[in-house]
Amino acid sequence: MTRNLTPFLRPLLLSATFALAALAVAPGCSSDSDGGGSGGAAGTGGAGGGGSACTPTAAECYLDGTAGPGAACLARHDNTGQPTVQLRVSQMAVDSPTVLASPFMQDAIITKKVNFNQPTCNQNGNGQFNILLEFDPASKELTVGTAVPHALIGSGTDPKADGACFTTATDPGSGIQIEPVKAIATVDGQKITASFDRLVLPVYLEDKDSNYVLLPLNKVVLSFTLSEDSNCVGRYKTESLQPETSCAPPLGEFAWENGGTLDAYITAVEAESVQVVSLGQTLCVVLSGDSAKWGGTPGYACDVNDPSKLCKGCAYADVNLGTNGQPKPAGELVYPDGDWCAATNAAATATCKDAFHLVTGIAASAIRINPTCD
Repeated sequence: MTRNLTPFLRPLLLSATFALAALAVAPGCSSDSDGGGSGGAAGTGGAGGGGSACTPTAAECYLDGTAGPGAACLARHDNTGQPTVQLRVSQMAVDSPTVLASPFMQDAIITKKVNFNQPTCNQNGNGQFNILLEFDPASKELTVGTAVPHALIGSGTDPKADGACFTTATDPGSGIQIEPVKAIATVDGQKITASFDRLVLPVYLEDKDSNYVLLPLNKVVLSFTLSEDSNCVGRYKTESLQPETSCAPPLGEFAWENGGTLDAYITAVEAESVQVVSLGQTLCVVLSGDSAKWGGTPGYACDVNDPSKLCKGCAYADVNLGTNGQPKPAGELVYPDGDWCAATNAAATATCKDAFHLVTGIAASAIRINPTCD
C-alpha cells in the first residue's frame, strides 16, 4: 500500500510536538482508502498478519489474544451484541492536500498523533488525536467526536481497560462548542456513510486538556466499511512491517489497511488562523506550498509563552501589506489559491479557489466509549 491529515477562529498554536520543521513537499501517491474498496472486507475480525515477526503478542494489544474479537485491527472492545458500534480512528492516511501527505508530515506528525503510546503493540505515538465513532444500527445515527489525550483517561496506559469518552467543552478563545456531532447515515450492508456540515475537532499538543488546536472541517463526508463482527474498519498489516526497523512499515507505506475515507475542505481564511510554531508559519502559508511568496513578514505571536517568537502569515505577504507595513483591512486581503471552492464544494475554478480539499483514508478499531469522562 503506497501513498502519495490537520486546525480556527482565534490564532491557534501548533507546538514543537506538531513538528513540521524540515517539511518536504512530496508528490502525491494513492492510499488504500475505501471508496467502496479493499479495507472493509479485509477486517473480518480474526487475526491479521498470521505468523509475522511483527505480530504483537502482549495481552494489552488485544481484547482476547491474537485470535479474539477484532484481533485483525488490535481492537480493545467487542461490539458483538452491543446496542451501538463504538470505534476509534487508528489511522489517517492523507491523500490531499499533497503538502500534508508528504512522508514527513504523515509519519512524524499525523501518525504519531493518532497512534497510542504502546510500544509493545508497535504503537509509538502519543494518543493525542482521538477521533471517536459511535454508530446506532437501530436509528442509523452516527456520532463523531474526539477524546482528550489518552494519557488523561483512566490509568492513561491501557486503552483496553481505560476506554475513551467524548469531549464536551467550550473553547475559551473563540466560544466554539467542542462536542460530538450526529447525523443519520445511509447503510449498505456493512458500509456506513454520513455527511456533516461541519466538524471542529481538537488536536491536542501535549497531555493537557487545555492545550490544543482546532481542526475546522467543512462539508464532511465520512464513509467506512465495518468488518463482519463490527469491530474493525480495515486491519493492521503485520505482514508488511519490518522487524529491522522496530516493526515500522516501509518508507511510503502504512501499518494499517484502510477501510474508509474522510472527505472535507478547509478554507484558506481558516487556515490563516492556525499558527504552526515549529515552522514559524500559519497553516495558510504551509498549504500554499510557496512560503517564499506567502510567508511575508512575521506578524503573529506564535508562542503564548514567548511572544518574541513570531509567525509568518498570508496576511503579511507583500501583496497584503499597506503603505504602513501592516496588513490591509480584512476585506482587501487576498489568499493563496486552493484546489477547492467552498461555495460549490467542488473543484476550484478560475473564479473560486478559496479552500483546500482534504481527503484521507481511515482505519478504525473497537474501543469502549464511556458514558462520562469522570
